[in-house]
Amino acid sequence: MAAPTKTYTGEKLRKPVTLPDGEQLAPYLPDPRLVEAIAYAHALGRPLLLKGEPGCGKTLVAKAIAYEWYLDQYRDYYFEWPVKSSSKAAEGRYVFDYIARLRDAHLARSWETDGKPNLLTEEEERARNRTYRHFGALGLAFNASREKQAPTVVLIDEIDKADIDFPNDLLLELDQMRFDIPETGEKIEADKQFRPLIIITSNDEKELPVAFLRRCIFHYIDFPGPQLLKAIVEANFDLTPNLVEEVVKRFKNIRTRMEEEGITEKKISTSELKDWVKIMEHQIGLQLTDADKLIRELGDNQKLPFFQVLLKTVNDQKQFIPQAPA
Repeated sequence: MAAPTKTYTGEKLRKPVTLPDGEQLAPYLPDPRLVEAIAYAHALGRPLLLKGEPGCGKTLVAKAIAYEWYLDQYRDYYFEWPVKSSSKAAEGRYVFDYIARLRDAHLARSWETDGKPNLLTEEEERARNRTYRHFGALGLAFNASREKQAPTVVLIDEIDKADIDFPNDLLLELDQMRFDIPETGEKIEADKQFRPLIIITSNDEKELPVAFLRRCIFHYIDFPGPQLLKAIVEANFDLTPNLVEEVVKRFKNIRTRMEEEGITEKKISTSELKDWVKIMEHQIGLQLTDADKLIRELGDNQKLPFFQVLLKTVNDQKQFIPQAPA
């Protein structure tokens, strides 16, 4: 087994980053077990399957890895494949535009002056067909790993949205990092020394096939504890320490009650926490409120500032705040 060519520590994206072209990357603070799982997946050349509640940050992991490895050039090595209910496994490899190919063939025939077809050799036909072949995330990543002699990073996001056959249709690519294109005669293969690191996320909406699971390293992203929640808020926002303390305390109390009493249709997540704090920071910046006022309201069980951002159902708003609409 070849030694990994890159190491992910989780240390390069602990504060917001603005790239030279203006793109902004949010901080990502992985727990140590996730860092270990990434190292195992990279060492074994296996995909890393991530599960966890919606909003726990699964989607951010692949980009965080790519940024730590390649910094400002990360987009040259990072490829996303957001899966939808209509997605097919073939789309990750490549798509072939048969309609454009037929249209162009028809137009070419219409311009023939001698009435004779312009016959191409098989090699010429395949070369022309490359015009109509467009690589998906896996195809781009495989080619880049070979051309750049470096491991790329692929995100296959929310694989459980697709139909049950979708994961099994990717087994060859996940195992051997290669596929063929019959229309062009190409054989697309990642560099064996620099195998792409594939991160696959799932919200656990449906069971995944056993054959697929066997090929993956697995990690479940637990909900962060109070200290990590505090670190997440501090990494993303510029608030007073007292306000951060009260925000995390009130958020954790609501979350704990949701878990223990089972009174919610949707538990609040770190995604809601960041939106909640962001609107606080926004309102403070506009001088529509201040830290001291928010601290008082957060400590008052009869009030909850900006509850519309945090609680996403009528039932939750009725349960947790008296001022919510009846």
